[in-house]
Amino acid sequence: MAVLEISRIQVRRGQENQTGVPTLAGGEFGWAADTEHLYIGLRREDGGARDANVRVLTENDLFTVITSLDLGYTYRSETNPAITAPTFAGLAYQRPINKKLDDFVSIKDFNVKGTGGNDVDSALIQVAIDNLFLDPLKTTSNYGKIPTKVLYMPAGTYNIDTAIFVPRYTTIIGEGVGKTIINLISTASHAFQTIDSDPDNVYGGRSTFDQYGINSGITQPNYFHIEGVTIQYSTTTMVTDCLSLISLDCSENAIIRDVKFLGNHVANDNATSTYVGVDIRGYGGLLASSENVLIDNCEFTGLYDCIKSDYDIMSPVIQNSKFSDSVRGVVFNYNKDSSADVGPRNSRILNNRFENIEKQAIYVGPNSTAAATNHISMNNKFYNVGNLGRGRGSTTGTSIITYLSDGNLTINDFYDRQEYQKENIYSTQLYLPLVEGKAKLDDTGVKSISLATGAIVKLMRFPLTPQLMPQELVISYSGSPVGVPGNVFRVGKASFTIPRGLTPDVTSIVDDYMYGDATDGGLTWTMYASGAYKFYEIRVTQNTGYEVTLEYSTNLTIF
Repeated sequence: MAVLEISRIQVRRGQENQTGVPTLAGGEFGWAADTEHLYIGLRREDGGARDANVRVLTENDLFTVITSLDLGYTYRSETNPAITAPTFAGLAYQRPINKKLDDFVSIKDFNVKGTGGNDVDSALIQVAIDNLFLDPLKTTSNYGKIPTKVLYMPAGTYNIDTAIFVPRYTTIIGEGVGKTIINLISTASHAFQTIDSDPDNVYGGRSTFDQYGINSGITQPNYFHIEGVTIQYSTTTMVTDCLSLISLDCSENAIIRDVKFLGNHVANDNATSTYVGVDIRGYGGLLASSENVLIDNCEFTGLYDCIKSDYDIMSPVIQNSKFSDSVRGVVFNYNKDSSADVGPRNSRILNNRFENIEKQAIYVGPNSTAAATNHISMNNKFYNVGNLGRGRGSTTGTSIITYLSDGNLTINDFYDRQEYQKENIYSTQLYLPLVEGKAKLDDTGVKSISLATGAIVKLMRFPLTPQLMPQELVISYSGSPVGVPGNVFRVGKASFTIPRGLTPDVTSIVDDYMYGDATDGGLTWTMYASGAYKFYEIRVTQNTGYEVTLEYSTNLTIF
């Protein structure tokens, strides 16, 4: 742009409130000393869109603009950017901008680094949680009445060297597994531990389970929620004498969702049983306990026990999760705490995958009373479980599920140990138990097999139980001639009762059936037991003179 008559550029000075601002020439400045406003002239003759004085923002103007933003925020939508908020009781739906921004609370707002390396973030994370959820201004009379926020943890690695104490209503949301990483660098503390938050107690608002300071009521650490993070033991720490990653103490209605619990255990490294993902604890009786805990869509790997409890907790739900490369999966009452009456009860373990678990995927220990514990395992899948890390062909190992108390069920679970036996049914192979203790195994899937005339077919094997308990197997079946679909000529239930002992020599076989044509179907059921290899084998022979397709499902009860 050419510069014309540079001598015309000047600055007029005056007082805006007294004389006003005169019409300025194009490019001419006008300074109002009383209002501290600066103007520049705009003229059409210079190519401007209009004749006017245009105000130039100064430092004071910027400060005023920023300050004025705090006067109010009004929602505007993309489809109607000029929406006007209605009023109620003389107040518009308008909020201070700082309150609007505070709707989203990031851990970064408290100067937490999350950069890994040598930075340790424990102290500042605790400050954030205390300010958001503990709030020292609350008293016993109004605790829980002030809404709390969601604490967001952006992607990063947060090193933890002391337990983060989480009171009632604490909600932590990360940016996802493998993105937001809580890295525990100490063996002497948990990563997270729920606490009582009564501001009037002797511990200054933080009473832990080990201090017997958690009370039922409005300060009990209920409704803890954590989601979208990885919680891990540091690779620099040992796998011995650690504390659990989460100590969920006396917390009702807790939600742990989309969380990966990661350890460094590998087979035969002598990890100790405290190297645990989640330890659920409670006092039991009339005191504060843990109830209705939900663990959903999580992953546990490289641990000793993935989830454990030796306390009087009630009705946990563990679902849609993966357990791998650990010693045990879900462990209840392995060493019942001296303060517990019965131990964990009424759990639902649903739709999970257990893979490369050295010992039991699910273990329920005995209790000192006759009370039933009523745990249910349903629709779970077990791959290479209970083989002590030696693979499916191992000749030593444990059961896949252990129930040493009454009232427990397994429903429609899948065991690759059972599949392995079917694949090798014509070879001699030790058959370790699927379930140890009292249980009911329902296999609702329908299978089929072809039976040639006169051939003795080994249909299936089941393990003998080591507890000297009787078992009953019921096979529901239907048979029809090959090549004649829909022509079912025999339907029945064959019941096999196996008495106590690992080498039963007396069995009972009852085949209750009906048939629809001139022949009864000609099926003969027999059973073979191997004390040496600890299995019994169901065999069937078809004697009708033509090939038969047999469809069947099974139900096994261990008394």
